Amino acid sequence: MGQKLSSEAAKAAVDKLYENVAMRWGQVVNRGEFMTALGKGDLPLEAIRLFFRNWGAYTIEINTIVASTYQKHLSFFKKHRDLMGPLGEKIADEFIHPKPPGHFLVMLQTARALGLTEEEVFLQPLIPMFRGKIDFIRGLLYEGTVAEWWSAVATEEMIGHWSKDFRAALTGRYGFTDEQATYFGTHEEADLAEHEQGVMAHGSFNRAVLQRLLEDGMAEERPGYGMAYCSQTSVDLHAQMLQAALEDYRRKSG
Repeated sequence: MGQKLSSEAAKAAVDKLYENVAMRWGQVVNRGEFMTALGKGDLPLEAIRLFFRNWGAYTIEINTIVASTYQKHLSFFKKHRDLMGPLGEKIADEFIHPKPPGHFLVMLQTARALGLTEEEVFLQPLIPMFRGKIDFIRGLLYEGTVAEWWSAVATEEMIGHWSKDFRAALTGRYGFTDEQATYFGTHEEADLAEHEQGVMAHGSFNRAVLQRLLEDGMAEERPGYGMAYCSQTSVDLHAQMLQAALEDYRRKSG
């Protein structure tokens, strides 16, 4: 805290954090049992269905937590007013695209293609590991530092790449159309590319905020937490959600 980095040094630090996130993601998510089987077409459709029921419910809650950053981190954004527009667009993107109430409509479109009902997604309890990831992110927002929270959401960029892989598996191995797999196509675009008439890629925006925090000397870290820990833990929890869904499927299928 208090050590201000040059723009070049701050960008290098952010790039390194994201490089480490991508490396860890490759190890525990891409090469994990769930994604390996999915990519080969060996994952039972019922296991995919069980995962997506929980993932769909997770996305509804996590989007409301992300929206809360505008209020919780307002002091930072009042200083960096050039980021207020992109933040507003990022939050709005989740709630008004393709129309209100937002992205969860495309989530439901893919859920229906998987044979899930709205009641299953909205009302059934989450597998505990999915709840654990939500609670970790919520805890960082309200108890962690600003830099720890924006480090944890470095995974949003990786979710864009993961969505591309998931969509490719559904369409290439399981016979889904792009329209049926629309949730993953939508998030591949939103997280990785400029979209919807100039809305900044979510991953790029998260990088920009973290870089600005480092330039301002606002990268405060708590003992036992810190930017590296929070970003890596976020990756590991995503991997554990996938594995938890697979293990729950196995228990239920006998």
